[in-house]
Amino acid sequence: MKLIQSLFFIILLIVGVIFITELISVNDENFIKYTFDRTILSKESENSSSEIVDMVMINIPFTSADSSGMKVWVFFILVLTFGLVLGFMISLINIFTQRRQIMSQKYELKKLKSELDTLRNQNIDENLILSDDFDDGTTFTD
Repeated sequence: MKLIQSLFFIILLIVGVIFITELISVNDENFIKYTFDRTILSKESENSSSEIVDMVMINIPFTSADSSGMKVWVFFILVLTFGLVLGFMISLINIFTQRRQIMSQKYELKKLKSELDTLRNQNIDENLILSDDFDDGTTFTD
């Protein structure tokens, strides 16, 4: 399970790096300047013939090239939401993995306790002779 999680994390990092590089290449200086020129802040230049937008827009990679973009704050909220959902899913997987591990350890402990109880209750072999005599010739004096 750890291997699958590690591979998933590595794949997610690679996809994230690819997305960020595409995001940077799609939103070059010209697009940012074009969207800023359409905002209310740059309204003083009245020679702009395009419609006025209220926020700076950002192009999303892997979408249609003729789209006008997405508002930056909406993009950040979407990224934050995606991160929260992904973190929740990873923590949920970890919780279920740990619960499964605890259940298997409880089962193993129960099995070992049962084995220990059977060994405790087993009779001592009758062939075993216990004596207090010391036959090695050593004597103990006070």
